[in-house]
Amino acid sequence: MSTMNGKKRTGLFYQYAPLAVMIIWGSMYVANRVILQEMPALILLFLRFSISGVLLLAFAKYRGLQMFRREDLKELLHISLLGYFVCEAALLLGTQFSNAGFASILNALNPITISLFAVILLGERLSGREVLALVIAVAGAFVTIGNPGEGITFPGIFFSLLSLLVWSYVTIRIKKLSVKYDPIVITGSAMAIASVPALFSGLVWLRVTGETLHISAGLVPPVLYVCVICTAGAHLLWNTAMAKGSATGCAAFYPFQPVTSMVLGILLLGEKCSTGFLAGAALIILSIVIRSLPVKEKSGKLSAHSA
Repeated sequence: MSTMNGKKRTGLFYQYAPLAVMIIWGSMYVANRVILQEMPALILLFLRFSISGVLLLAFAKYRGLQMFRREDLKELLHISLLGYFVCEAALLLGTQFSNAGFASILNALNPITISLFAVILLGERLSGREVLALVIAVAGAFVTIGNPGEGITFPGIFFSLLSLLVWSYVTIRIKKLSVKYDPIVITGSAMAIASVPALFSGLVWLRVTGETLHISAGLVPPVLYVCVICTAGAHLLWNTAMAKGSATGCAAFYPFQPVTSMVLGILLLGEKCSTGFLAGAALIILSIVIRSLPVKEKSGKLSAHSA
């Protein structure tokens, strides 16, 4: 009986782990607002990847986990350069050439794009309830974010779409690779490799712009939070949840990311709470409730819906 309860608790943990990831990633936007006032974005990207890579690979070594074999190095490079470096750099450029509101709206489409790739590449199937929950969640994210405002340019649209599609595609590739390797090894190795082009691009940025790098004492706590919790911890939890559950189920929690960002903005930065935010948050919560309701099996019994 205790074994069954343990498995049930483990299943619930992996089912709702993506929700924790979205809350953490949502908080990262607030921390970034503080950090990027003093530090170039590409330098922060290097710190995120390098610190996370070292921590996760050291932990993998301590646990004696299987490292990447030679025949899978090409796939690792594919995930590292395309999924982490290109995706994150494109997200930064998309925000720079448009605005954060527009980038957030496109980011809210991740549940749809990840689900489409999961159907095409993994053969996952979407039930009517899952489709309904996805539509409600994405609609809630759009209502929460509201009008993206002005300043949207073609490069901004291009880079934001590139980041959206690349991350959705590579997420599925990571899930397929998790059959062979522990998520700790995948995440740590990919970030360690991605830190190399991030460092190069960051140095080029400093050279071209003439900016100087200075990390004040007050900047250390938010930088460590973004690097350790939001990057190493959250990406590891996300990849682990993807390995244990369905890609569609994990992606369904994405709309909680802008909700978290806006809640923390209200609490910590004094931003105003709009009617659209409350309506959008209600829709997103409704989508999670719909997914979590018990499903009636053919035998007539009720079973918990698994993500």
